[in-house]
Amino acid sequence: MSNDMVAITASKLPAHLAGKVKTNNVFASAVSVGGFPVISIKGKVFHIQRGDERTLVTKDDSGDPSASLEAVIVAVNPNKSKVFYDSGYEEGSVAKPTCYSNDGIQPASDAENPQANKCAACPNNMWGSRITDNGGKGKACGDSMRLAIAAPDQLNDPMLLRVPAASLKTLGQYGQQLAKRGVEPHHVITKIGFDYNVAHPALTFKAVRFVEEAELAEVEATLLDEEETITQITGIANPNTPEIEHKAAEPAPAPKPKPAPKPAPAPKPAPEPVVEATPEPVVEAAPEPKPAPAKVDDYDSIDEALDNLDFDD
Repeated sequence: MSNDMVAITASKLPAHLAGKVKTNNVFASAVSVGGFPVISIKGKVFHIQRGDERTLVTKDDSGDPSASLEAVIVAVNPNKSKVFYDSGYEEGSVAKPTCYSNDGIQPASDAENPQANKCAACPNNMWGSRITDNGGKGKACGDSMRLAIAAPDQLNDPMLLRVPAASLKTLGQYGQQLAKRGVEPHHVITKIGFDYNVAHPALTFKAVRFVEEAELAEVEATLLDEEETITQITGIANPNTPEIEHKAAEPAPAPKPKPAPKPAPAPKPAPEPVVEATPEPVVEAAPEPKPAPAKVDDYDSIDEALDNLDFDD
């Protein structure tokens, strides 16, 4: 790269460019997709995949696989992601999926072969669309959550960790524990391990300590400096934008002609005076006296007395 770039800094912008600075890289698509490291959990061991290089995460210099790793959860896609492989998914594979979604609502705009317009209507997203090796039911399109994590001693190197469907409940419970204490995920060091009580790879999460002041400053710097990488890792860099069908403008309808005003009605002749006959006085008959209400003693029982109460009185 030419050293002439050193002279191009935001602090030395000419006046006509001031306020027009853009921080996003419009050439980001020139970089190969998936250029960030990915954490694999195949076989209940952690590997870091960097391009074609695959490195085992060890617990010490002995080279034995580590049963857990400590990391800062730098960022997270709050939506469930979905991934479908027509030939089945193998953990650790770098092959591009047949169809995928980063929001769980609709396929991504660059999905190789979208299986449906909406994930909710996709047959591969239905329970029972996949039969596991042990005969259980599952979904052909797998659910997961995408986390951007970084090691405490290398916070400027975010990596992708896909939390599989079998671990989403555990992750949700961990999030509840943090939320109750008013703590963000990137405020703590999280120990990520395996649940050895189940046969399939299932993750566990535990906060081991708060980040130190210097670590927090580095995390916040990473969120700014590695924004493009982090948004690619979490899958929210290019949100799905539905195409809008543009219709040709239709000419405005011609105004309807106004109806001719109706002629004023002819005046009606004055009505003849009507002489009313004087009505004869009406003598009203005196009302008949109402019989005195019967006493309770006049009935054979109290129930009969209640039945004969007159509520109109």
